[in-house]
Amino acid sequence: MSQRTRTRSAADRSRKRSTLREIISAGRRKMTPTTIIMLVVSVLFVYNFVIQVVRQTQLEQYRDSLQQNVITLVDQNTTLERTVTYYESRDYAESVAREQLGYARPGDTVMMPTFPDQLSTTAPSVPDKPAAAASSDPNWLRWWNMLRGGQ
Repeated sequence: MSQRTRTRSAADRSRKRSTLREIISAGRRKMTPTTIIMLVVSVLFVYNFVIQVVRQTQLEQYRDSLQQNVITLVDQNTTLERTVTYYESRDYAESVAREQLGYARPGDTVMMPTFPDQLSTTAPSVPDKPAAAASSDPNWLRWWNMLRGGQ
């Protein structure tokens, strides 16, 4: 029996080796032109898909930023419309007439502040003679004298 088991195991080994060789040789098939073309086309499809996904993401971000700009502009437009409405109203015209032109309604008490004349009517006196001419001593000597005690 031991020879049979050896024979069987040797036969099993040779079968295993042959199936292993078949598997390895099946993986080493030649690349046909059709296979190469299909591989290149599939790579191009994947590349184009990735590019489209990136573009879509960029366009969505751009759309979101535009929506934010639209919201900001709508707020600014609303504020400007309110401002224009106020400037066209009678209230604004009345406030301008009161503040800038000094108008008042009949029956209003107008209070006008009075300011004392701050301008003097007399001209400042101009001395007839110029100030005493400086001595002919050099500047450094005058400083020395001043710092020493004012001689």
